[in-house]
Amino acid sequence: MRPSDFPDEQSLVPYEVSAFVGKRVVVFAPHPDDEVLGCGGALADLLDRGARVDVVLVTDGAAGAKGPEDRARIASLRLQESRRALDALGGGRLHAGDLPDHGLADRLGEVEALLARWLVEALPDVVFAPSPVETHPDHRAVAAALFRLAARPAGDTAARALEGATVAFFELSQPFRPNFLFDATRVLTRKERAMAVFASQAAVRDYAGFVRGLNVYRRMTLSADVVSAEAYSVAAGFRLRNDPEGVVRALLPVATGPGR
Repeated sequence: MRPSDFPDEQSLVPYEVSAFVGKRVVVFAPHPDDEVLGCGGALADLLDRGARVDVVLVTDGAAGAKGPEDRARIASLRLQESRRALDALGGGRLHAGDLPDHGLADRLGEVEALLARWLVEALPDVVFAPSPVETHPDHRAVAAALFRLAARPAGDTAARALEGATVAFFELSQPFRPNFLFDATRVLTRKERAMAVFASQAAVRDYAGFVRGLNVYRRMTLSADVVSAEAYSVAAGFRLRNDPEGVVRALLPVATGPGR
């Protein structure tokens, strides 16, 4: 093994923060709360700078419901929580996709159609979505549907809308190798307020605590005045069509030496 087999550390993780630029933003959140946990700081910053933010909740968030009435109750509660959380961040519009929680892998066509609808309607500059290396199957299904949509015929309206956008994959259930770090320090109080709204989920697991830990860890290569950072893998939308394997490969840890 030679020294040249080891990539330089600054080529593997950012040592400077970046900010998103866009007037029209769409978030594809698999469940109500993913939009805040995954990219709440960046959304607050974009809202401050006048962006129109559309959050599409792909599922109803009602996994484990005991029947139709219970499902409707849970779905309504989680929708209300997401609405209040967006208000805490600074605004934005919320849209319910109402697909079944924990059932997206079997409904990729419906997920793709939902994503296509909002790409055409919003014509976003920036698209936030869960990464394709997430552990939660619904998260991976949303990412897979986005890649399927990108592979549509070149004349497809939704595919064209995606090609012209910047795609930012966020991390939640699985850290990845980022190429973009957002300094969430200035908007951290608002993100904390927004995360605290999701009482129904806090009763199940400490998701906000997990995200705090992840965002603190992401400060490691940044200056001491950064107290919280969100990590993203950012790619031009056209790369999801032209180089999908490269986009996914960029998320993975680097193998070095024999057998790579």
